[in-house]
Amino acid sequence: MKQSNLFDTDYQSANYTDTSQEALATIKPKIKTKREMVYDCVKLKASTNYEISDELEMPLSSVCGRVHELQELNLVENSGLTRKLNMETSDSMAKRK
Repeated sequence: MKQSNLFDTDYQSANYTDTSQEALATIKPKIKTKREMVYDCVKLKASTNYEISDELEMPLSSVCGRVHELQELNLVENSGLTRKLNMETSDSMAKRK
């Protein structure tokens, strides 16, 4: 079974013309996946999902899913710390392993 790259993107070109396929081949190495963007953010400093969402201007639901995927891959873990977001809620922080 072939091992795929952790940050492979599943982006497909809009159509199958030669021009479209060539354009995709040129740009694909430069496309960062959401998982990679979240990992890069957590790599720099332990952050809450809300902080990552704000930093990357990405929906919170996308960030939560990507953090969970990274936890399943043992690349990040819960830091054991929380940050108070407001008077009623707090969020746990993820950090790189």
